Amino acid sequence: MRARHWLWSCGAVLLAACATEAPQPETAPATVVAKTPSVEGPAAPAIAEHRLLAQRSAQAGDHAAAAREWHIVLMLAPGDETGRVQLDAARAAIRQGVRDNLQAGNAALRGGDADRASASMLKVLALDPENVEAIKVLRDIDRQKLVRIQGNRAAKVNQASGAAAGRASPATAIAPDASESYDVDQRIEMFKAGDINGGLHEFRAFVDANPNNQPARQRIGTTVYERALDLESKGSREQALALYEQAASLRGKPVPEWTARIQALRTKLSDDFYEKGLQAYRTDTAAAIKLWETSLRYDPQNRKTASRLQDAKLAQDKLKRIQGTAK
Repeated sequence: MRARHWLWSCGAVLLAACATEAPQPETAPATVVAKTPSVEGPAAPAIAEHRLLAQRSAQAGDHAAAAREWHIVLMLAPGDETGRVQLDAARAAIRQGVRDNLQAGNAALRGGDADRASASMLKVLALDPENVEAIKVLRDIDRQKLVRIQGNRAAKVNQASGAAAGRASPATAIAPDASESYDVDQRIEMFKAGDINGGLHEFRAFVDANPNNQPARQRIGTTVYERALDLESKGSREQALALYEQAASLRGKPVPEWTARIQALRTKLSDDFYEKGLQAYRTDTAAAIKLWETSLRYDPQNRKTASRLQDAKLAQDKLKRIQGTAK
């Protein structure tokens, strides 16, 4: 009798727990670990490289970059089911990141912290560039800041109204600097939030409009250079090189350290593509030729690549002539 009563009590407790359990919020699925399918052919090195970039981006929390890399993997290998699962996981993480940052941004806005709200909304746009809510909030914040800047400018003009005749108004010198500083700050925040392409476009537009603003150009160049350092440390050498060169161009004035780093990275990339060409040459001469041509684009003085490329092209021409004669 006691045993039946005890069993009945346990069952009741379990039923009550199931009935009162709160539903769990949607979370991004964990990264799925699966066996990487074997891929052969000329595209294999590129697939392996983009798969590695995707994994490193996911580990770094850059789910937007991870999704882009997995998308490339699936374009090159449509049957890669592991890549498809990982792409779905990256997209789920992006949706979760958008929700979290929207919530944080709106909370900061309600609390009167426009800077934190702006940073959160920029993170949203880095994940979802067309998010209507984030765009609207940023536009409202921009308008409010512009009103304050214009108000400060008007106040400085009034303060300078009593200056001696012929003396340059301090407001005319200070107010534009404040406005330009705000413009640069906004562009830097956009870039740091992850919108690299949009940020670079905005940086170039600012530099083209203000070519002699050396302090601003130095800040912009340094921001891009630091991002390139981060990418290089994660193994994204080609992307890093492109940003190093953009940084040097945006800064305007050459920096010996930057120049040396760019050249060193070009040499590394040239050697990498040389080695990839050696591997491809065993089975695919055309693929090897393309890889060695890429090697020379990074370092035109790479003699071993130039020699291999010349031999490969001669071999390819000879093979074509033999095939033509056979026909």
